[in-house]
Amino acid sequence: MWPIKLFLTVVSFILFFQACLIAYTTRMRTVTEYGRLIHEFDPWFNYRATEYLSAHGWHAFFHWFDEMSWYPIGRPVGTSIYPGLQLTAVALEHTLPYFGVNMSLNDICVFMPAWFGAIATFFAGLIGYELTQSFPVMAAAAWVFSINPAHLMRSMAGEFDNECIALAAMLATFYAWVRALRCEKSWPIGVLAGIAYGYMVAAWGGFIFVLNMIVLHAGLCALVDWIRGTYSKSLLYAYTLFFVVGTALAVCVPIVNTTPFKSVEQISAVLLFVLLWTLHLSEHLRERRGLKIHSMATVRLRAMVLCAVVASLLVVALLFAPSGFFRPFSSRVRALFVAHTRTGNPLVDSVAEHQPLRDGMRKAYLHVTDMGWLVGSFVLIASCIVRYNRAKLFLIFFSITTNYFCSRMSRLIILCGPAACITTGYLGATLLDTALSTMFWTSDNTAAHKKTDGDSGENQKGRKARKTKQTGTITAEDPLIEILKAKMSGIPKWSYAAVSFVLLLWAVGTYVHSGYDQHCDALSYDIGHPMIVFNAKLRDGRKIQVRDYLESYEWLRDNTPEDARVLSWWDYGYQLTGIANRTTLADGNTWNHEHIATIGRMLTMPPEEAHEIIRHMADYVYIWAGQNGDLGKSPHMARIGNSVYRDLCAEEDPLCNHFGFHGAYDKPTPSMRKSLLYNLHENGKKAGVKVDPELFQEVYTSPYGLVRIFKVMDVSEESRRWVADPRNHVCEPAPNDWICRGQYPPAEPVQKMLAKRITFQQLEAFGHDKTKDKYYQAYMKQFEREG
Repeated sequence: MWPIKLFLTVVSFILFFQACLIAYTTRMRTVTEYGRLIHEFDPWFNYRATEYLSAHGWHAFFHWFDEMSWYPIGRPVGTSIYPGLQLTAVALEHTLPYFGVNMSLNDICVFMPAWFGAIATFFAGLIGYELTQSFPVMAAAAWVFSINPAHLMRSMAGEFDNECIALAAMLATFYAWVRALRCEKSWPIGVLAGIAYGYMVAAWGGFIFVLNMIVLHAGLCALVDWIRGTYSKSLLYAYTLFFVVGTALAVCVPIVNTTPFKSVEQISAVLLFVLLWTLHLSEHLRERRGLKIHSMATVRLRAMVLCAVVASLLVVALLFAPSGFFRPFSSRVRALFVAHTRTGNPLVDSVAEHQPLRDGMRKAYLHVTDMGWLVGSFVLIASCIVRYNRAKLFLIFFSITTNYFCSRMSRLIILCGPAACITTGYLGATLLDTALSTMFWTSDNTAAHKKTDGDSGENQKGRKARKTKQTGTITAEDPLIEILKAKMSGIPKWSYAAVSFVLLLWAVGTYVHSGYDQHCDALSYDIGHPMIVFNAKLRDGRKIQVRDYLESYEWLRDNTPEDARVLSWWDYGYQLTGIANRTTLADGNTWNHEHIATIGRMLTMPPEEAHEIIRHMADYVYIWAGQNGDLGKSPHMARIGNSVYRDLCAEEDPLCNHFGFHGAYDKPTPSMRKSLLYNLHENGKKAGVKVDPELFQEVYTSPYGLVRIFKVMDVSEESRRWVADPRNHVCEPAPNDWICRGQYPPAEPVQKMLAKRITFQQLEAFGHDKTKDKYYQAYMKQFEREG
C-alpha cells in the first residue's frame, strides 16, 4: 500500500499549502476592490496607535496620554490597550526592509490580517495533524478553515483589529501545547507554548479563554492518567514551562500587570500549577513506599498531602483577601455564566449583557462545518475512548467550551470556527483513511503500513514494547480497526470496503452539494467592505462607489485648524482622530459612560440650550445624515443621556420612548422635533426646519448627503485656553480602573449641566438603595414589560 500512502502524503501537503495560499488570497479581495484602506471603526484607533508607536518609540507609547480623545478629559492609552497588534506592525516595518520589501506602515497594517489569516490556517492544520498524525486530516482541516466565514469576518485585509492576530496566536498556543504532550520526551516544547501564550496576552483580552482552556485540559489529562493507573512527568514539565514562561511574559503587558496572581479569571492557572506539583510530590512518596497507584493507602497519602497544600493556600488567601488583593470576575465574564443584573444605565447594560447566538448565525458563519462538527465530535469521542490521545481530548473539550460560549455571546462564534473546521477535517479524513484501510486489509490481518496514534499518556512500564512506524493514514494496530476487522472477518472484503466508500462518497457529496466554497466566496465580499467606502447602485441601475464618509474625514483634515475639536456621536471618534486627525469628544470606546451620556445629552437638547454648552467644548458638529445615520440612533442617545441626566426625559419614561417618531422619519415626536440632532439632520431639507446660522453654520455636505458638518459659532476661547493649560489636566483613575475623571471647563452652563449628573458610581455605590430610586424602578418595569 506504500504507493497509495506516498500519493496521499504528497497530495495532502499540496492541499495544505494551497489552503494557506487561498486563506491569503481570499482575504486580499478587499484590497483589489477598495484599495489599501483600514476598515470600520476600531481598526482606525489601532492604526493611529501604531503610528504613534512608530514615530515616538516604545517608552513614549507606554506612557502615552492622548489629549485628542475624550476631550476635555483625555485618555491614558499606553496602559489601557493590548499592544501586540501595534508591536507586530512596527516590528514588521523595521524587519521587512532587510528582506528587500519596502512597504508603508499603512500597507503593513492593511495586509497583516491576510498574512495572519494564512498563519492561523497553518496552525489549524497542524492541530488536526496532532489528532492522529494523519496528513489527510491536516490538509482537510486547513482547507475548510482557510475560507471559514467565522474567521473571515475578523481577518479580511484592512480589518486591523486585535482578533486578526489573536486567532493565529491562540491556535499557535494550542498547537504547541498539544505537541508538547505528544510523547514523554516532547515536554520541552512547552516553552514554545508559553511564548505563544505570551504573544496571545499582548494581542487580545481573549487570552483568559486560552489560559483556562489549557488549565482545563491539563487538569483533565492528570485525571485521566489517574483513572488509567499511570503517571506522566511530561505533563507536569510541559505545564510548568508553559505557566512560568507564559506568566513571565504576561506580566510585562501593562494592562495585565500582576492580574495573573490577583484575578479570579486567571488564578486557576496558579492553582493547577500548585496542584500538579502536589500530585508529583505524592507520587514521589508513593513510589518510595512501593504503594499501588489505585490502593487505599495511595488515596490516603494523596489526601494528606493535598489537605496540607490546600490549607496553606487558604491561609494565604485569608491573609490577602481583606486588603482587596484579589479581583472578582469582570462583568463581561460573569455574564457568560449568569444573567446580567441590570444597572439602570442603558449603555452599561448593552455592553455587559451579551447577545446570544441569533437564528441563522451558525448557518451563515459555520455552514456545513457545523454539521461536520456535530458528527465529527461523536466520532472523535468514540475514537478517544478506544485509543486515548491527549490531542483528541483537547479538541473534544475545546469544542464543548466554544459551543457554550458562542451560544451565550454571539461574537464568540469566531472561536467556534477552528473547532468546527478541525473536527470536520478529522471526520472527512477519517472516512478516507478507513475506506482505504479496509480495501487493503489482508487475510492474515497484517497491514501494508503501521503508525502510532500519539498515545502520549501511555505508561510504557510493564507493557509489551512494540515499534510503530509513523505514516499519514490509518494503522492496522488501531484498536478501532482491529475491532472492525474481528467483527467483519467472515464478510467478503469488497462488501465492507464498499460500505466505507459509500460513507466517504456521502461525506464528499454533502460537502459539494452544500455549496460551502461558493457560500464563503460570496460572504467574503459582503463582509469585506471597509464601511467608510462601499459599493451601491443608483435608481437608474448604475453602480457607484460611495466615498462620503472617507471624504468627509478628509475634508475635516484639509479644511479645519489642526487644533479643531469635533463633536459627534461616540461611534465615529476613532475615524475622526485616525483619518481627520482632529480632537474628538469620545474616541469610540464605551468605558467612560458618563462622558458618553454628556454627549448624548448635548445632541438631544434643543439647539439654543445645546449651543450654550457646546461652544465651550467643540468647534464643529459632525453627523451621519443618511437613512441609517444618527437620526435612527438618537433615541438611544437620549436613553443614555437620561440615565445620567435624569431631567432629559419624563420620570415615568426612563427609556425616552417619547423621543422618536410616529412611524416614519417625517413624523417626529415633539421632543425629537426640538432636538439639536433632528434640526441639524433636516436643516434645509424639510420645510420649516432650519438651524439658526448664528448658532450652527453648515460648512460641508458630502456628495450623496450621508454626512453633514456644522461649524459652531461664537466658540469660547476662554474655555479653550483653560482646557489647554497643563495645570488643569487631572487624571486620577479609580482603583483598578484606567478612566480619567478629568475636569470640564468652569463655564457656568457646563457646570450647571454637570451638577445634575447621577454618576454610574453613585448608582452602584454600596449605600445606594435602588428600591427608592424612581428612575431605576421605572427602568426595570419597562424592561419587564418588554420581556
